[in-house]
Amino acid sequence: MMKQQSKDSGSYWSAAFLSICISNMFVFLSFQMMLPTLPVYLTDSGVERSAVGLVVAIITVAAVLVRLWTGYALDHWNRQRIVLAGLLAFIIASLAYMAWPSLGWIICCSIVLGIGWGILTAAYATLVSDLIPPGRQGAGIGTYMLFSLASMAVGPYAGGWIYGQFGALALFMTASAVAVLPLTLSLKGRYAGTASSQEAASSGHRSHALLPSMFERSALLPAALLMLFTCCYGGILTYVVLYGQQLGIANGGIFFLLSSGASILVRPLAGKLFDRRGPAYVLVPGIMLGIAALSMLSAATGFLLFALSAFVYGLSFGAVQPYMLAWTIQRALPERRGAANSTFLIGMDIGIAAGSALLGLGVKNGEYASMFGLSAGILGVLLLLYIASLVYVRRSPR
Repeated sequence: MMKQQSKDSGSYWSAAFLSICISNMFVFLSFQMMLPTLPVYLTDSGVERSAVGLVVAIITVAAVLVRLWTGYALDHWNRQRIVLAGLLAFIIASLAYMAWPSLGWIICCSIVLGIGWGILTAAYATLVSDLIPPGRQGAGIGTYMLFSLASMAVGPYAGGWIYGQFGALALFMTASAVAVLPLTLSLKGRYAGTASSQEAASSGHRSHALLPSMFERSALLPAALLMLFTCCYGGILTYVVLYGQQLGIANGGIFFLLSSGASILVRPLAGKLFDRRGPAYVLVPGIMLGIAALSMLSAATGFLLFALSAFVYGLSFGAVQPYMLAWTIQRALPERRGAANSTFLIGMDIGIAAGSALLGLGVKNGEYASMFGLSAGILGVLLLLYIASLVYVRRSPR
């Protein structure tokens, strides 16, 4: 018993853990520099505005499709080589964007970028989960996500500034250069402290059938719940800047800066609470904060309530998204972590894509406030479903 307790309370910090966090941070930074700036680059290149959303959607679809394979591959093949393949695809696509500013070429580059992005996000999450002791998933995943959150806060502003000051060539060259550091770490074998898929599999039986191995059953509930949460996030990503302009706010992107700052603040506390009390003590308050934030955003008439809703939403996002992932890892067997992470991320991507597309159908004559009110209702449904799952588990025979 004492031995298990020591293991559960052990430190997750190591050279391999830090290398993965830094690599993931720079991949996120590169991606966030490009993604919000791509629509501007497309319109400046003469592409019709109606086709701009298609490019972003293609990146998401490519990431979702490749993750169907990535989860299986991470549980059966050499993870180091999978990371290397993802990095090469990501860097090549980043460089290729500037070669020919036509819609067809940019769509091809976006497919390759989505493939690299889908592989890397699933692979890094799986690699880092191998290094976190069983009783420290909350703190470990929270720390891992802090690195990516910093990139999400800085990336869009940095990318927009570089593009505005120096043009598309400088943007894509910089984004590619940022992604080279993770490639260097991968080639030097700085992830050697992580368990290989073969080592993880030695602890139990695993199926070699491709189709059943694509999805992890234990991750389906967290992925489905996260899909509802990120559906609302997709609406924010797509429409909150336009809503800010409607309210007379010059730079609606301040929403993301404030929400990112709040997420950074809440994650250390949420991680400790997750490890000591369990997922429900983090996820229930986090979802409730999301309902409050979207309700405030719907009622905003100026900067003050807009900014306050951004901060509260950041608290919600910081409590829900990373600890849904920690909960997913907690539920999965070690030899199925690749498929579990892939299933989780597929749910996240589908939610964002669905929110961007479907919530926009309800926007008539720029009535963004009603759309955010609807989003608050969706989070209310999410809260009820999660509580129902808790009740079901408690009443189920052990």
